[in-house]
Formats: sequence, structure tokens, C-alpha cells
Amino acid sequence: MSKRMIALLWATSLAAWADVAYMLFALNIGALVEPLHPLRLVYYALVFAAPALTFFPIARLIGLRTFGWEATGCWAGLVLMLTFMRPEAAGLPGYLAFTAALFGVVASICLPVGYAIGFKLLTLRVHRRDTGRARREAYLAALFVVLSAAMNMGGFLSALNAVLLALILVLIESFALARKPGEQAP
Repeated sequence: MSKRMIALLWATSLAAWADVAYMLFALNIGALVEPLHPLRLVYYALVFAAPALTFFPIARLIGLRTFGWEATGCWAGLVLMLTFMRPEAAGLPGYLAFTAALFGVVASICLPVGYAIGFKLLTLRVHRRDTGRARREAYLAALFVVLSAAMNMGGFLSALNAVLLALILVLIESFALARKPGEQAP
């Protein structure tokens, strides 16, 4: 892809996210009762288009085929959920859907960041382009955020609990990094 095309994609993505924010905060789209109202239909399309325009080019750049679909679905689900329903009103299924969408959103933010950091810092070519490592680290970061949120909802999140959770996840990542690339667990 040319640099001009990439710049056009990013500008379109930014405009779509700005339209989503405008419709959410200025027009208060969540207050519309009719599900097939024309403004809501435009909002639905924008909620799916904005993450698609953001994450499909990143997925192509990194080389992960499913990342664009995963990120688009999680971002659209979280934004639609926060716009039109409250998780506490839906009970346990609402909390589980919110937690799954939050996990995917945090992972979709952390995966490209982890891949870029690994690409710059790691010296071996095998490790530099390791999308599995970046995905694993993104999932661990998302797990930390989701478990911290769950502990907060349960009323037992403290600094010590958060540090211990982080240490456990860092230990898991250390064990995973200690294996040689391509080595299978016994």
C-alpha cells in the first residue's frame, strides 16, 4: 500500500470515530427508542466501519488475518453495549458480554503496541516478527485489566492484589518466553 493510501485510510478512520463520538455525545443516540430510526442505522454502520477502518490495515501490516475481525467485533460490541444497554440491567449475561468485549478491546489495543515494541527491541529476526508472542502478551494485559475490573466489582481490589496479579501474569509470560521458538510443551 502506498503512503498516500495509508494516510487516506487513517483520515477516514479518524472521521468515522469522530462521527461515532458526535452521535453518541452530542446527539445522544442512545435516547432514541425506535431501533430502526434512520440515525440509529447510520450509527450502527459507523460503529462497525470505524474499527474496521482502523484495525484491518493494522492486521494486514502485522500479518494476522483474524485480528481485524476480532478487533472490529469487540469494539463494535462494546460501543453498542455502552450506548444502548447497561450491563447491570441485563444481569449476568450482560456482565459476561461486557467483560468479553472489554477483554477484546484491551487486547486489540495492546497487540499492535506489543508487536511494535518487540519489533524495535528484540534482536533475533525470529523473535522480531513473532505475532504469537505479541498476541499472548496482549491477551495477558487484557486479562489483567478484566480481572482487576472483576476484583473491583467484587470489592476486593487493592494495590497488593493488583501487584500480585501482575506478578503472576509476568511469571506466566517469563515461562512462555523461556521456551525456544517452535518448541512444543510436553
